[in-house]
Formats: sequence, C-alpha cells, structure tokens
Amino acid sequence: MADQALQEETTLEVSGVRVYCQRRGQGPPLLLLHAEDAASQWRPFHALLARQFEVILPDHPGFGRSEALPWLRGMPDLVYWYLDFLDQLGLERVHVVGESFGGWLAATLAVVYSHRLERLVLIGPAGVKPRGVSVPDLFAMSPAEWAATTLHAPERVAAGSAERPDRATLERQLRDKATLARLAWNPYLHDPQLPHWLHRVRVPTLLIWGRYDRLLPPALADHWLRRLPDARLVTIEAGHFPQIERPDVVAATVSDFLQGE
Repeated sequence: MADQALQEETTLEVSGVRVYCQRRGQGPPLLLLHAEDAASQWRPFHALLARQFEVILPDHPGFGRSEALPWLRGMPDLVYWYLDFLDQLGLERVHVVGESFGGWLAATLAVVYSHRLERLVLIGPAGVKPRGVSVPDLFAMSPAEWAATTLHAPERVAAGSAERPDRATLERQLRDKATLARLAWNPYLHDPQLPHWLHRVRVPTLLIWGRYDRLLPPALADHWLRRLPDARLVTIEAGHFPQIERPDVVAATVSDFLQGE
C-alpha cells in the first residue's frame, strides 16, 4: 500500500458484469458487503473504518449503480461472483464485514471459503430464521415504516420518515428491492440450510446486534453463537442498523476486533 490513503470510485467488469466500487483508506484490505438499502452509499461508519483499513465497498450486482446478473438465482451465485471479484482485484485474503443482507452473504462466503478470510464481522445478519421467529415484511413497508423498524433513536426515525427521494433514487430503490426479492423472497430473508453449515466458518467472528432491532430480533444472535465455532457478540444501544446510529462505537468495536484486540 502506498503511503497516501486510496480514494477511488470506479466501475469494474467482473464475470461480464459492470459493477460500481468504492475503495478508500489505507491498511489491510477490508471487503464491506452492504445492507439491502445501502448500495452506492459511503456512510460515516465506512469513513471511520477507512482510517485503519482499505475499505472495498462494491455495489452488489443488481443493486445501486451495478449491472444485474441475468442468471442470478440465489446466494451461491452471488458468492461465486464475489470470488471472481476478489480474484480480479488480486486479493487472496481479506477481512469481511457484512451488514444485514450483506451479513448473510458474508456468512455464506465464509462457510465455503474461510481460507480467503482473515476475520469476519456480521452486523445484524439475515440468513438464519428459526421456527417461531417472526420477521416483518420489508417488501411491504413504506419509507416511514422502514425507518421505524430499522432505527431506534427518535430523531433518526423522524429523519428517515421525512426523506423524499427523487425519481432516479426511487427507481434505483425499486430495482434494488427487485434484486433482493430474487435472492431473499422465498424462503424469506434466510436459507434453511445455512445453520447446518455454520460450523465450517473457521475464522474468528464478531456478531454485532442492535438491542432494539425490530427487523431481525436480537434473540437471533443466540442461534448464530451456538453454531459458529469461534464467535462473540457485542450488543449496541441501537436498532437494526447500529452502524448508522452509533457509527463511532461500531467502527471502534470492529477495528479493535479486526486488529486482534
């Protein structure tokens, strides 16, 4: 890595698909797999991580500014695509941080290809849904309902409810939901087989959960902890997106873990 921190926004062609990717910061490479609503965004949490890591933040195929994979049918397709992505960037081993839907993707990647990961962080991950656990239908939510479900602090909920996206942003959001539906509609937001294979995640893993998560209940963390061989949990005073509500706390927690502290 050069002495000067990397600041780059680029479009790459990987496996015949053009994808938008942000690369910023300096230090060990960190692949950040964004949440279902966060394509093309560079948030304060990401900027804080970029002080100590080279953060690599692509838009998943079919999300944000990236082209769609016409043959994308399930999470395994996305995992294999990300292996091509890492190969194209010449990254043999990376830290991986996954947020919500991106956490599900990160966990699936780690099940099969732990040897490509240094350490793993899952922030409120989807992917595991035991019987009896109810998860609200995000596809039916209005923006105000989404804010109230995923955020906890009243000022955050009010700000999220007041957002009025322009036409281009709204069209992009609808496209993101269409891609998400292809991957996570049936079964809804989980893979029934994933819990059976989490024992194959052979890297140190940090789970971060918002104490007041109304989308994926904090009780789900226990199901992850029972199956991951080397994992610990940190609970944050926030909703489903603690990295939005408490970016400084979450970034410090992640940085300490990735540096072995």
